[in-house]
Amino acid sequence: MFRYTASLGLGFLLLAVQALSAAEKRHAHSHVHGTAEMNIVVDGKTVAVEFRSPAEDVIGFEHEAKSDAERKKRDAALDTVKDRFGEMVVFDKKLGCAPGAAEVTVVQTDAAGKEAQQGKGDAKKSGEHREVRARQSFTCQSEPGGSRVRFGVSKLFPRIDQVKVQVLSGAKQAGATIKKDKGELGL
Repeated sequence: MFRYTASLGLGFLLLAVQALSAAEKRHAHSHVHGTAEMNIVVDGKTVAVEFRSPAEDVIGFEHEAKSDAERKKRDAALDTVKDRFGEMVVFDKKLGCAPGAAEVTVVQTDAAGKEAQQGKGDAKKSGEHREVRARQSFTCQSEPGGSRVRFGVSKLFPRIDQVKVQVLSGAKQAGATIKKDKGELGL
């Protein structure tokens, strides 16, 4: 019974993150270099976080990795997102939040911000961009609702000057633009 309830809760969180992401997409039709997006959904003791950034700001380039050196650079950057996600979004230590499995991908988008389908070996077309997208869930010992969250994105990725953050927690919805990791947001 507990596993079924936990699965439903996590499913709800993922749907809520996707809904926040879709709402953001309606407002921002294309990505802006130097600006990342983060959506945070709190459900009881579980927090789901989605991170999106132009690939240029995380990897150092947007084109398909062609050489071994570019593939190594891409893989190292994606590993940094996956392995250090807890440094990008920082919860109060008293909450005892432990990260779950992270999911990190590079997605090609067109000028309208829609995911573009590209086959292997296809050349990048004008107006297309690549984004790094990541999802991470956290399970906390105490409910994080009412606490504050800090950010460390620019510390890990200096090309990212600001992060547009949206939070959905219970009946509360909030948003802020965090510049150079300065500022915090209530959950």
